Amino acid sequence: MRRIFLTLTLAIVFASSFAQTKETYLYAEKDTSKLYMDVYIPEVQNEQQACLMFVFGGGFIGGKRDDDQIQQVWRHFTEKGYVVIAIDYRLGMRGKTEFAALKALKNFQNAIDMAAEDVISALDYTVRNLRQTDKFTIDCAHIVVMGSSAGAIAALQADYAMCNGYLNSDILPQNFRIAGVAAYAGAIFSTHGVPKYKNRAPAPTLFCHGTDDKLVIYDKTQFANIGLFGSSSLAKQFKKKGYTYQIRRYTKLGHQVAAFYNDEFDVIENFITKIALTDSGVQLDETRYDPRIEPKWNNFRVRDLKKFAQ
Repeated sequence: MRRIFLTLTLAIVFASSFAQTKETYLYAEKDTSKLYMDVYIPEVQNEQQACLMFVFGGGFIGGKRDDDQIQQVWRHFTEKGYVVIAIDYRLGMRGKTEFAALKALKNFQNAIDMAAEDVISALDYTVRNLRQTDKFTIDCAHIVVMGSSAGAIAALQADYAMCNGYLNSDILPQNFRIAGVAAYAGAIFSTHGVPKYKNRAPAPTLFCHGTDDKLVIYDKTQFANIGLFGSSSLAKQFKKKGYTYQIRRYTKLGHQVAAFYNDEFDVIENFITKIALTDSGVQLDETRYDPRIEPKWNNFRVRDLKKFAQ
């Protein structure tokens, strides 16, 4: 009996250590979609009242705000005192059948724009409705948007739109600016050539990317002014313009880097506290190589998404 009691006690203590308060809000209705956000509330907020908005990945085909991708994120960061927000966004590639480069181009552009618009709408809802509640407070100057794969593209694209007055960015308060972007295997789609930030500098950005990624391109693929510009290309532009950034290049690895955030919370937290929130003009360029990591997904390409789209 003593052993059973001890086991039950440990189970209760373990479960309570991962208990969280979660509030769910409808932040927008678009097309036929109702878009929700889950807000995970820390037991004790940090002094900076920082907020991490997470955008899931899934090729703009699958994924959801409350799937396995968010579990470790909210557990770690709420323990650190962050409010964590996980959002829905419209999946613009779901049900599409054309994945050849030229035929898919318009579909991908629409999917990226839709997702970025939804990120902007989620930010607008947060700023206007969640600054001060009876359960938590959000400092709107300390919101960092983090994404994986399609989510990383949406996060980068949203910041690019906000800095240039594209998409629905005019719904935001005029002086609003996110504190940072953490992008695992992300890119920006541009119809204006190499992405430029015309109205203001981009948010401090953490780029993490496999150098052999063929799904979300590591460098860039461009035809005339139309192209997809990955982490290496964007970091080059950031360096040239003096923008704040950190890039982690994972040599000989492909798209599996999109999932590395769950093993790099220390990297993300260091970026937030020491680079993003200070915006001191830091520029860090790191190359990582670990021969123990299997280079799976290295040959996974856009056309391979077709099997998941039905």
